[in-house]
Amino acid sequence: MTAQERGLEFRFPFRGRVMADALVTDQEIAILCEVMEGWGANLNEDKRKVLDQLIAKGFVVSADQELPAKYKLTSKAQQLLAERGVGLSGG
Repeated sequence: MTAQERGLEFRFPFRGRVMADALVTDQEIAILCEVMEGWGANLNEDKRKVLDQLIAKGFVVSADQELPAKYKLTSKAQQLLAERGVGLSGG
């Protein structure tokens, strides 16, 4: 590990853990966004496979029965999306 990498880990300790725990694809990010927006219930077969992988990685869980959405993001997923600037508004 280089000195620069150690410096980054010192400044962003949680970020390093999330990225090391789960490298996610663009398709997985897209599915996380769909779940965040409440669209996780209407996924085709291919997207459903990706959702199942996200559940296995600890990014998505089943939502409470009182909620209209079928799935919800875990704090791990929310942190990952925040690191990528997803869901931030410029307003």
